[in-house]
Amino acid sequence: MIILLLAGGILGRSAPPADRDLPGPEGKVRVLLSVDGSGHLCHAVRHGERARLEPAPAGPVVEGVDLGAGVELGAPAVREVSETFVRRGPKRTGVNRCRVYEVPVRAAGGVSWTFEVRVFDDGAAFRYRVPGAGPRRVGGESTAWQLPPGCTLWFQTNTVNYEGVYQSCPAEQVPREQEVRKARRPVHLGPPVTVAYPDGGYGLITEAGLFGYSGLTLRPAGGARFQAAFEDDPGGWTVEGTVQSPWRVILLSGDLNGLVTSDVIPALADPPDPALFPEGPEAPWIRPGKAPCTWMVFGNDGARWDRQRWFVDTAAAMGCEYLLVDAGWRTERWGWMKEGGDVWARAAELCRYAAERGVGIVLWHAFPEGRNDGPGLTTIEAREEFFRRCREAGVRGVKIDFFDSESRAVVEACEDLLRRAARHRLMVNFHGTHKPTGEDRTWPNEITREGIREQEYVLWGSLPLAHYGALPFTRMAAGHADFLPGFVQGRHLKNTTGVFQMASVVVFSSPFLCWPDHPQAYLDGPWLPFVRTVPTVWDETRVLPGSAIGEMVVMARRRDRAWYVAALNCRAEPRAVELDLSWIDREGMEWTVWRDAPGAPGAVRVESGLGAPEGGRVSAELKAGGGLLVRAAPPVRYSGWKP
Repeated sequence: MIILLLAGGILGRSAPPADRDLPGPEGKVRVLLSVDGSGHLCHAVRHGERARLEPAPAGPVVEGVDLGAGVELGAPAVREVSETFVRRGPKRTGVNRCRVYEVPVRAAGGVSWTFEVRVFDDGAAFRYRVPGAGPRRVGGESTAWQLPPGCTLWFQTNTVNYEGVYQSCPAEQVPREQEVRKARRPVHLGPPVTVAYPDGGYGLITEAGLFGYSGLTLRPAGGARFQAAFEDDPGGWTVEGTVQSPWRVILLSGDLNGLVTSDVIPALADPPDPALFPEGPEAPWIRPGKAPCTWMVFGNDGARWDRQRWFVDTAAAMGCEYLLVDAGWRTERWGWMKEGGDVWARAAELCRYAAERGVGIVLWHAFPEGRNDGPGLTTIEAREEFFRRCREAGVRGVKIDFFDSESRAVVEACEDLLRRAARHRLMVNFHGTHKPTGEDRTWPNEITREGIREQEYVLWGSLPLAHYGALPFTRMAAGHADFLPGFVQGRHLKNTTGVFQMASVVVFSSPFLCWPDHPQAYLDGPWLPFVRTVPTVWDETRVLPGSAIGEMVVMARRRDRAWYVAALNCRAEPRAVELDLSWIDREGMEWTVWRDAPGAPGAVRVESGLGAPEGGRVSAELKAGGGLLVRAAPPVRYSGWKP
């Protein structure tokens, strides 16, 4: 529902030309626009009585001109939006409730453009729209973010593929340079960046709706100011017709639960095209699920043709809907073309075999040329050929890898891949790629993406415990992530325990969830009932008391009547935890509790039975890097395929 309002009525007064006070639906969040002493447009944000962003410049740079300079602001047109939409992942339904302001701006030289602002009760966003025809050069933006004193930031600095380790420091002390391959280079923060305010509140700065534009990074400018930068298009990029930026977003909350459960980012994304997605994200060919991955643990040898039927059989026995056939399958070395075999005939044979066992095949492919895994997908012709072949063979989805950029050209390529894949009814998992910005609402066939330092790194090292503790409130608050949770073999647990790993399956949930360990280890171990039945999409998510960014994660997720509660100790020393779960419906529920057991890191103690623990309270002594997992659900009986 969209309601048109008069600007004067909504503001309650006539704002002076250089001052615009733009409140949200309930006035909890306000965006303040002003023109500074030099004539430059500035933006600021308040949450209640507290400053969350101090005044800082805003404006696009088009044809070498900063359109935020020398401006005059007109009276905004105002409307309200109130709607619900289908979400997939942390909750079933999202709410888009905001006030929209379209502020006319006249820049020096007579150029007129629109500064569009959307203010929610838990955040705010703005974007630039510069009308015009023909090609024009976008040189970047004068946009900056000025944080108030005393803030702490959680951030990572890998803007190639967003696989950096999250770290924290006072905002004023974020370094402006870092050493990369023995050279000093400017630091760029890859959003989302999470802000911990000194009064206990939180913010998250990122972008939404990244289409037809270069990806945003944040360059420290000193004194808790961060400048918009476009690292992969330093010379700018050309836009045909109207220049429209993505949304510059800040989420705001008094607690961590508000960051994780916010609907602002998907609400800012456009709904799916009904011509391509007449059933929206609930199209029957877009089916969330779990899969073993042929590359994890095995490397490219996992793609050997003579192993694929075994992989399918174990996927079915694990209760997985899919098998991800990863890198290596398309080359002579791994046997798909042995004895004159045709690689696509083999793919069709595998799809038929898998379908008989209720398993769908997802195929990996590199995006760039020259990776010795078949041709890349840099041309429209190659994309159409690959997707057509997949559809004809019966493939259900594709994993496309090694973008390693968020230049405007790569961003457009990703959207084109999603569009063409949708025409062939294929799901997409992007790897080696940038941050999510709400793409999965516009393109619901994007079933997950990487853009995160995930547990692939455990194969040759380990992840810092604080990284695990930061991710739910930083990167994963912006969108889904293929984190590869759930190692079970002792040699892969590193600084974690087996219970921590399985609890992380709930915390780092993804609509397409890939199991990282050897499939036989799941079939032979104590976790098989959990592996077979844990959901990958949820009706509700809550961050529970006791959570502290970088230190402790306590999260509950619900699917139908079943609740899964996970706790991760992300500190290097043991700690006790007690959860009050008395709010969970107890009638007819079977409770299962998994705790760390003494001895080896993989040791687990399991308690299960009808009826809740006394008083609905569950306590445990968590090891360093340990975990706790609770399931309260109607009795579960697995009835899937068995070999």
